[in-house]
Amino acid sequence: MTATEQVEITADLVRDLLRDQHSDLAGRPLSLGARGWDNQLWRLGDDLAVRLPWATESADVLIRKEHTWVPSLAPHLPLPVPLPQRLGEPSPQFPRPWIVTTWVPGTPGDLAPATRPEAADALAAFLTALHRPPTTHRGVADAAAP
Repeated sequence: MTATEQVEITADLVRDLLRDQHSDLAGRPLSLGARGWDNQLWRLGDDLAVRLPWATESADVLIRKEHTWVPSLAPHLPLPVPLPQRLGEPSPQFPRPWIVTTWVPGTPGDLAPATRPEAADALAAFLTALHRPPTTHRGVADAAAP
């Protein structure tokens, strides 16, 4: 099965993946949060989310980069971002990596009206914080960072 072949992602599948790889999280309440272009997002309890790639192959690489880089980027960002907590590895049940992150409460930016001037300022500050000169991470130059 290739990464672009869609696997039906269900609550049972997510729960089985959690049970197999992160059993301490498997008993939490689980509900579908959203289906995006690359990923499906499942709410896990009140404070976590599980994100599984389901369409494009590029999502696999991005999940691994997110797991590596977001923890060091997040403290320097002016807005909260989902923080990676656990990485799920490919398995016979689901042949792609997946991630458990924190849940950031609120309305997604693409669904919120952009009528408040401070929203533009917050977005500009966030993008400016992301576009900083390269740093080092775990002793490796950040030349290939996302």
